[in-house]
Amino acid sequence: AICRAALDRSARLFASPPQALALQKQWEETPILKDLVFVGGGHTHAGILRMLGMEPLPGVRVTLITRDVETPYSGMLPGHVAGDYTRRECHLDLNVLARFARVRMVHATAVNLDLKNKRVILDSDRPPIGYDVLSINIGSAPKVQGGDETSQVTPVKPIAGFGAKWDAILEGVQKWCGIRRVYVVGGGAGGFELAMTMEARLQKELQKCGNTSVQLEVKLVCRSELLPQHNPGVRALAKKCLEERGVEVLTGYEVTHATEKLLHCKGGKTLPFDDCIWCTQVMPQAWVRDCGLRTDKDGFLLVNQHMQCSLAPGIDVGPDNGGPIFAAGDIASIEEHERPKAGVFAVMAGMALWINLRATLLGEKKVTYWPQSNFLGLFNLGDGTCIASRGLLALEGRWLWALKDWIDRRWMWNYTLHGGLPEMAESLDAGVAEGMAKAAGSLELLKHATMRCGGCGAKVGATTLSAAMARVTLPQQPGALAQAKVAVGVGDDAAVVELLADNSQASVASVQTIDFFRSFVADPFRFGRVAAVHALSDCEAMGAVAQTALALVQIPFSAEEKQEEDIVQLMAGAATALTEAGCALVGGHTCEARELGLGFAVNGRLPGGVSEALKKASLQVGHALILTKPIGTGTLFAADMRAKARGPWIAEALDSMSMLNGRSADILRQHGCSACTDVTGFGLVGHLLEMCRQGGGASSSKKMVAEVELEKLPLYEGALECLAQGISSSLQPANTRLRRSVANHEEARKNPKYPLIFDPQTAGGLLAAVPPELAERCVEALRSSGAAPRACVVGSVLREAPPGEMVELLHVKA
Repeated sequence: AICRAALDRSARLFASPPQALALQKQWEETPILKDLVFVGGGHTHAGILRMLGMEPLPGVRVTLITRDVETPYSGMLPGHVAGDYTRRECHLDLNVLARFARVRMVHATAVNLDLKNKRVILDSDRPPIGYDVLSINIGSAPKVQGGDETSQVTPVKPIAGFGAKWDAILEGVQKWCGIRRVYVVGGGAGGFELAMTMEARLQKELQKCGNTSVQLEVKLVCRSELLPQHNPGVRALAKKCLEERGVEVLTGYEVTHATEKLLHCKGGKTLPFDDCIWCTQVMPQAWVRDCGLRTDKDGFLLVNQHMQCSLAPGIDVGPDNGGPIFAAGDIASIEEHERPKAGVFAVMAGMALWINLRATLLGEKKVTYWPQSNFLGLFNLGDGTCIASRGLLALEGRWLWALKDWIDRRWMWNYTLHGGLPEMAESLDAGVAEGMAKAAGSLELLKHATMRCGGCGAKVGATTLSAAMARVTLPQQPGALAQAKVAVGVGDDAAVVELLADNSQASVASVQTIDFFRSFVADPFRFGRVAAVHALSDCEAMGAVAQTALALVQIPFSAEEKQEEDIVQLMAGAATALTEAGCALVGGHTCEARELGLGFAVNGRLPGGVSEALKKASLQVGHALILTKPIGTGTLFAADMRAKARGPWIAEALDSMSMLNGRSADILRQHGCSACTDVTGFGLVGHLLEMCRQGGGASSSKKMVAEVELEKLPLYEGALECLAQGISSSLQPANTRLRRSVANHEEARKNPKYPLIFDPQTAGGLLAAVPPELAERCVEALRSSGAAPRACVVGSVLREAPPGEMVELLHVKA
């Protein structure tokens, strides 16, 4: 009753737009007072994220630390194996859930706990993440004997690894010949379902590809009897189905270890195999047993009926006892209420855990959780039928598969965009005076007021910026006492200043640039890395070597210890990029603001002097245009803000955006690069147009006409899908005004890729012109070196523009 009341309260709040927006505003304006950290994106935490999205807790910052951006729904895995579901249909998108719930998602793996300082230790070079309240839901994995010795033995968890292996098996089916032995080790419900669904799918695939030369043998290896936790009637039905399908059950085979294509069993027996899937008794992650919390005999976290952990005997970490810490799902065992490690228990625990987490944070009374004693098990047989098991119940039939399919799809629907996951509010126009709202542009501005993009999508549009700067008279050269001369100024990626030595004709070419933007990604460490990469890019695009940087850090108002943690995460991420580039951080400035923001003023030097700079103003007719990174970050992160971008899309984009452009610039120079710029906020068209307008150099009026081939453009996965939903960056309309520079706009606009050439990029790649005879060699060098794995030739410089032509300098080949 308490759980139902909590769910109804959250649903009522979210169903009322005024109440939902008021609560959202309160959450945004309340300083961060507490940190609630989730480790793992299992079924239990997925349910809590949905609740948080409907009823956020003002003053509480929630962080999700997860190894995977998608989490599989275990109930649908056998159906995926059988071909009933696509991978997307049986995976929860944690990125979507995190955005919906206003949760920071940290894509990293937890490897231990620092209970004394209340921090989660992460892998790689990331600093630990602090918590006030911690919840752990990281699942489990099968005990694999000798798993490191052979790539053929594949545990069913983590499911991402099993999925890759299963895809490889399916791809190789048509090449099989002779006897193909496929083994599943583990006689529980999971092993039985896998054996049945694998056999059904493999037979279908063999028939589909016409491979009749292979004899398929699927065998199920059991240490004791089949389905030991189920009633005799269920076991009898299972044995009948296995016999009818020709799946042999080997009972009494306790596998001790595996070597290449051979299972070794207790008593000296061996079983030769071609492919082996491991689905045996589960075990916790290695760090859990040694983290300082109390565990059961198998190493799983032991919790009370509030689902709260306690310290292991002999552990003393101070008055807070390292907590409060909670755990649920496979990783947890409830004291005196032992239950099987099944997904249904993780799902059912979600509401009770949410109420107790909320109670801990708000000082309310916790609830006692009584786990159910049994549950309805529905075993997918892979042929459109199911076996049902509950207590003494044992049934088989096609209608049971229809029931299971409905239950599973319904559960997934609750966490799916355009399904049971409610739409996020995008407008604040309610309550605005009607006359004011009807003013020119006001309705459109209000429509997007809550969804203004971060990153380079937060830039002022090119036409607005140009118009403003044209009205201001600014000094173009420093005074005489400065002993400096601006060699390359406004209009290029960075300024090049010749610094003169006292009483000498010697000079040094100094490159100076600055960049700053609001955060567009919730993980401060990742944002810090991308912000530094972006700031360094202008220097690298000029062919310069970065030397020093000054930081401008904008931190949301919160408790002092929270601000300290934010700065640590932010600057640790930035430090990875600065260190890689060989650039020293020599100072900076901080300020409080509503949102996280970061920028850098970067200084560098040009080896060889001013004449060696890679400038925009050096295009040559006939040269090929090379783009070193895909485009589409603007629309992707605009969709991400609305919880409409899939996790794998965002992960791929962030990985690319985290790559420095320095090595790419070196390779381009080695292949005769004549002109170069980086593609950022003004999009591909905006930056290419700058190159065309400066084609003859700063002292020349010569312009160039260039062509871009849409079909050759590298695009980030999901960019076109986001555009198809009508989602674009808030800077896109300003960038699209440059369409007047496209000679064949009306023709080109019919291609769905066309809007992406106006899409604002953050930490984008380099756009460079190289001699045509060296273009393919240059692209191969960029790809093979790892500097730019998706570099492409995307167009060419066609000709010089006729004198006086200022507008239609671009042609788009659709």
